[in-house]
Amino acid sequence: MTDPERERLAALRAAVPLLATRAYLFSGGIAPLAEPVRAEMATWVDRWAGDPLTHRADYFGDWGRLRTEFAALVGAAPAEVAITENTSRATNLALRLLGLPAGSTVLVDDTTYPTMAWAALRHGLRVRLVRRAPDEAAVDAFAALTDPGTSCLAVSHVAALDGYRHDLADLAGLCADRGMRLFVDAAQSTGVVPVDMARDGIDALVSTAMKWLLGPPGIGFLAVREAAATGTPLDVGYVSARIADSYQLTELPPVPSGAAGTEVGLAALPLLAAATAGIRLVRAAGVDTIADRVTHLVGRVVDGLARRGLTVLTPAQPRWRAGVVAFAVDDAPALAGHLREHGVDVWGYPSGRVRVDPHGFNDDDDIDRLLEGIDAWQTRR
Repeated sequence: MTDPERERLAALRAAVPLLATRAYLFSGGIAPLAEPVRAEMATWVDRWAGDPLTHRADYFGDWGRLRTEFAALVGAAPAEVAITENTSRATNLALRLLGLPAGSTVLVDDTTYPTMAWAALRHGLRVRLVRRAPDEAAVDAFAALTDPGTSCLAVSHVAALDGYRHDLADLAGLCADRGMRLFVDAAQSTGVVPVDMARDGIDALVSTAMKWLLGPPGIGFLAVREAAATGTPLDVGYVSARIADSYQLTELPPVPSGAAGTEVGLAALPLLAAATAGIRLVRAAGVDTIADRVTHLVGRVVDGLARRGLTVLTPAQPRWRAGVVAFAVDDAPALAGHLREHGVDVWGYPSGRVRVDPHGFNDDDDIDRLLEGIDAWQTRR
């Protein structure tokens, strides 16, 4: 890593005050608050208190800036991006816009976030679960179950439960060969893994601000390539109708096709500039640079857990993992609570797994602190 890259990561770390006292290692759940994000939220509230018309005059300014930032992050055109409330809402909208044939099959696997499968069923599609062997490439498992009635492959780029990372280029090649759409939930990858919809052959992508993009809860993202947006937005509102103060009540106004037509009313206005600030922090540090740091830190976590005899659920092969590390342990919430007492924040699930999600602002000292906390836990037991 070059000196400029280290300096950018140091600046990113300095922007998160919590890191001065804690090793925060759960950015895949909710990111810690960065100072520029806090400042934008405070500025919105202050302006609202002092002169509400300041915001009224620029409702769509912050909206457009956020759309542009996210589009640049994922290799989409701004017109192909919509701001939503969350990833689940974006998922339902994406399936509507993709216009998949009724009764056709959507392939999913163990990485697929459940909303993707449930939304497909709700939209009158069939869902087929693909089971991948531990050392099998996902593209081979999907290829084996593809048939002429398969219209879409729906995956989470990085799995929330075990951190498996798909090779999107491989999946896109399969989709192109078989005439399928590639639909990607990128909530666990945008900001920590380079994503480019055009380069990676992604037809539809959804994500959220509150995780690796360092933004606030309440903002989601939808991106659908223009050529893939063959469906019609179902809902309509004054935003999608692009009306001012003149309209006809007995005539349906023209509504834009694609993602733009899904924005029917006001977004969460106080959060837009804050979400933009989070993305700008990520882009300033550089997603490639963040990815390199996270690859190093994840490797240290995986190796450290294995040396301590813990069962690592995340793939051993670096090419199949990203920022999420999961391992099995009895009484996972208790271990997570123990680590919190030692200034280390992870997440423990009642099902018996702990997740550790280092970001680009984390460093080796944070990982040392995590492993020392686990040592203390094992000694105590």
